[in-house]
Order: sequence, then C-alpha cells, then structure tokens
Amino acid sequence: MLSITDHTPALDDIFAALGNEKRRAMLQTLSFRPATVSQLAAEHQLSLPAIHRHIRTLEDAGLIERRKVGRVNFVAFNRLALAAGQTWIMQFRTDWGNSNETLENYIAQLK
Repeated sequence: MLSITDHTPALDDIFAALGNEKRRAMLQTLSFRPATVSQLAAEHQLSLPAIHRHIRTLEDAGLIERRKVGRVNFVAFNRLALAAGQTWIMQFRTDWGNSNETLENYIAQLK
C-alpha cells in the first residue's frame, strides 16, 4: 500500500495530469470508447497542437495508450493506471464517516 507521504513520480504524474479540466474531460470521453486524436480534438474543441500536448501528458502519466494504425492515431483510456492514485486516496476512506472530529470540533475542544 502507498503511504500518505508517497510522492513517487508515477503518482505525481497521475495527479498532475488529472489536475487539468480538459484532460479530465478527455478521460471521461475515453472511458466510454477509444477515439482518434482528431475525433478527440473536435469533440473537446481543441486544436491539434493543443490536443497533442494533453495526450502527451496523459500518456506520460500512463493514463492513456496510443496506437497508430496506418496514419491514424487512436487513444484509449488505461484504467489500470488509476490504481496507484486510487490506492493512495482510498487509504483515507477508513477515516471517512468514522470520525466525528472535524476542525470545528477540534477548535471547540481547545477553547
């Protein structure tokens, strides 16, 4: 299990890639079906240079895979790449809903 302070490059890359609204929207689209780069650009109203930059970031994070067939580039969502991020986030789930202690309660106790 990843520790709370784990900042491996892969985890940093995943969260950096997910930190952009356009890239999250692209992943949402790709979660339903693979697409060509041109289809993705058109659907998200991005220029080809812009879409290629976003694709490179997602690819570097391992969140998508690109495959070239002839002259056409296809991209697909790599769900397995989210496992590291999900594992890191889920370690906090044990505390969700089990603790009545909030910042407000803590401050009230200090007074």
